[in-house]
Amino acid sequence: MRLRGPAGQPIADHIAEVAAGLFYRDGVHAVGVDRVADTAGVTKRTIYRHFRSKDELIAASLRRAPRIRFPSAGTPADRVLGAFEMLEQFLSGSKYRGCPYIIYTAELTDPGHPARRLIETYIARRREWFRDRAAEAGAREPEAVAEELDLLFDGALASGAKRGNLVAAQTAKRMARMVLAAAAPARTPVAAA
Repeated sequence: MRLRGPAGQPIADHIAEVAAGLFYRDGVHAVGVDRVADTAGVTKRTIYRHFRSKDELIAASLRRAPRIRFPSAGTPADRVLGAFEMLEQFLSGSKYRGCPYIIYTAELTDPGHPARRLIETYIARRREWFRDRAAEAGAREPEAVAEELDLLFDGALASGAKRGNLVAAQTAKRMARMVLAAAAPARTPVAAA
């Protein structure tokens, strides 16, 4: 018989979700495995049966951290701006205390930590998503546009926690609109007939 969490999910998922909430709220180093076990209603042995180390538990918890879903329909520019709208909704509809990637990175200084490698993967995917949308929109330098958009996105995530309001997301969206306009392909003048 396999153990299940309170919502019927596999126990490993339940443990990782509990850990994600604790690590996000109180910090990776401040929360020990004992506290995760107590809060999840399991034993430490159960945790170590599913996760070989606290580092693996940290990485698993990061997979369950709140994420912003990017739009999959619309023009490339609409999708990019939609990502910033999703950011705005996320900042207004959650108990946001900062970007989990920034929080975990600040605490986990070893670049080889499994959670750090996972963060690098997630950030690279986000940048690739921006690059692909920029290329689809005909941007002259999609890599540079992706860097600019990703920096705006990351900055809004960081600033959103400090300011406690949506100004960062709204400003980032306005700036993203300017980046897209500046990156648009030059229009070829139509020859007079």
